[in-house]
Amino acid sequence: MANLLIRKKRLTKSLLFLSLMFISNVHAQVVRYSEVIEKEEQEQIRVIGTLKAYQKANIAISESGLVTEVFVNDGDYVKKGDRLLKIDDRRLIAHVEQLRAEHAAAKENLKAAEAESERAQSDYQAYLTSQKNNAVSKQQLERSRAEANSTKANMFAAQQSVDAVKASLTLAEVKLSDTQLVAPFSGQVVERHAELGQWLSAGDTAFKVTSFDKLEAWLDIPERLSHLKHSEELSIPLQSASVLATSNKVKVINQIDPRARTFKVIAEISHPGFMPGMSVSAWLATNAKSSTLMVPKDALIQRGGSYFVYKVNTDGDKQSAQSVPVKVKFHRSGLVAIDSTALAYGDKVVTEGNERLMPGPVVAVPDTQVSSQSVSENVN
Repeated sequence: MANLLIRKKRLTKSLLFLSLMFISNVHAQVVRYSEVIEKEEQEQIRVIGTLKAYQKANIAISESGLVTEVFVNDGDYVKKGDRLLKIDDRRLIAHVEQLRAEHAAAKENLKAAEAESERAQSDYQAYLTSQKNNAVSKQQLERSRAEANSTKANMFAAQQSVDAVKASLTLAEVKLSDTQLVAPFSGQVVERHAELGQWLSAGDTAFKVTSFDKLEAWLDIPERLSHLKHSEELSIPLQSASVLATSNKVKVINQIDPRARTFKVIAEISHPGFMPGMSVSAWLATNAKSSTLMVPKDALIQRGGSYFVYKVNTDGDKQSAQSVPVKVKFHRSGLVAIDSTALAYGDKVVTEGNERLMPGPVVAVPDTQVSSQSVSENVN
């Protein structure tokens, strides 16, 4: 039984090979097809927008100084917190060390002042007790009170000195940390304005960084589609060049431009084929429904700014592929709604093998399966 199965598999492969050899001899191309369908869908209109980076920033230096190190170049990808450049920090390091020493000395002075104040307060309390028993004079009590108040004032002054030095030290440490410029978010360096040895003043832009993992499509929507703002879950198909993607995270800006009579919709998208600055198209549903022709998205070929599909024509036992221009209306769940005077419901359109297909003889098999039997039947 096992040998019989092996022989059947070999026979099937041989038949498929012979069929394909015969096809190549008559210059027919093997393709898969699907049929054009007709569906009732909500009418959709095409709107145009621009892709923008989700985050972008002109990153400026906070401290003036001479650039001593540059860690990135144009086009480099960075993560949040990565170092971008460093300016000369020697003076600030010395200043920080000086303030740390002053802070330590101020804390020692405070410690001594606290001890002196505690002693003076204790003596004063003892004089108060003795004065009740007439053991000390009034003058001695007053001197003790004055000393207690004086040492307490000295303690407060020492505390203020510690606080002042600490504040200066904190500021100096911040200034020192600002001598290193770091990426505020993950992204790509698209512009570099700093060079080694260059003097940068506080506020000078050193780099321009944009995020690359997420983009936003900013779309101008006609006011007649204001019903979109009431949609709880809004999904928008987007296209830029030949790249198609769908955004499921959409924000509607509820403000009409009085001149253009449009409002903004921001659709968040993540796709490696999209870049900031690209023009983007979107298809938005209206409230009306109509019957429309639809083909699988794999049937659609774009060249330049035009779209077309390959229609499979049958003449007796011969099949041929014909290029048919179409107008794209909108995209929906793997299908594309089209307008074309040369296509009708039930027509066959090529869905696989159309990338390099040229008009001419073809062997077309259904998109559901390809078998040696179906190939040989089409050849015969």
